[in-house]
Amino acid sequence: MDAKRLSEAIVRLVELAQRLRGPDGCPWDAKQTDQSVKNYLLEEAYEAVDAIDKGDSRGVCTELGDLLFQIVFLAQLASERGGFDMADVIERIEEKMIRRHPHVFGHVSVESAEEVARNWAKIKETEGERVNTASSALANIPLALPALLRAHRLCERASKMNFEWSKIEDPEKIIRNGMRSGNIWGPNGHIAEKEEGLGEILFAFVELIRQQGGNAEDLLREANARFVKRFEEMEKALEQQGTDLKHAGQNQLREAWEKAGQVARVSSSLETKTKA
Repeated sequence: MDAKRLSEAIVRLVELAQRLRGPDGCPWDAKQTDQSVKNYLLEEAYEAVDAIDKGDSRGVCTELGDLLFQIVFLAQLASERGGFDMADVIERIEEKMIRRHPHVFGHVSVESAEEVARNWAKIKETEGERVNTASSALANIPLALPALLRAHRLCERASKMNFEWSKIEDPEKIIRNGMRSGNIWGPNGHIAEKEEGLGEILFAFVELIRQQGGNAEDLLREANARFVKRFEEMEKALEQQGTDLKHAGQNQLREAWEKAGQVARVSSSLETKTKA
């Protein structure tokens, strides 16, 4: 690591944000607030995730830069109102990481990643002004997280507080009952009851996946990508037949969809072999 280059680059980026917000800067940047910038922060974070999923190293570098600038810009806004600055942001996370890794920077011994996670949770309980209750532990999981990811984090956090939801409720039983239109749909069949029941099924799936070491958010993102790829192959197949997707019959759609599935499976197999 070139410490001099790194420190100078961070300083230049902070100064760039100051310039954009200054008297001779950019009128658009000068109008921005925390509320307006937060949406860009989320967008850049998701774009970075997309680049990671695609294995696009150059894209990851670019998107991380975009994300970093949003962080620098928000710190600049805070500095202008006498709150904190970028140095505070960096120093605070540095202090937190050192505090939460006593097995690296202290004298604590650990034997597994699971033990590290348990220690992390215990240390986190002692931080801040929140009382150490399950409700406070769950309350600080961001509401802005995608719902599947938040459900995963809720179950994960609860388990660290000695509450394994899957040991109290049986996720597989909830799913089976729901699929059979049992009690989970509600006794009167009202739409609100049905929606609540479907929500319970979805939550149960998230926990079941977590228990098996997976993450529902990641799995659904991958499934989305496969669906888009197969849909595009289907469009291509229909186009080669001279058929417009909007006017295709059900048999044509089914045939093209199956053909697209075969193409996708071959493509996936080749990608697996290439990676191996």
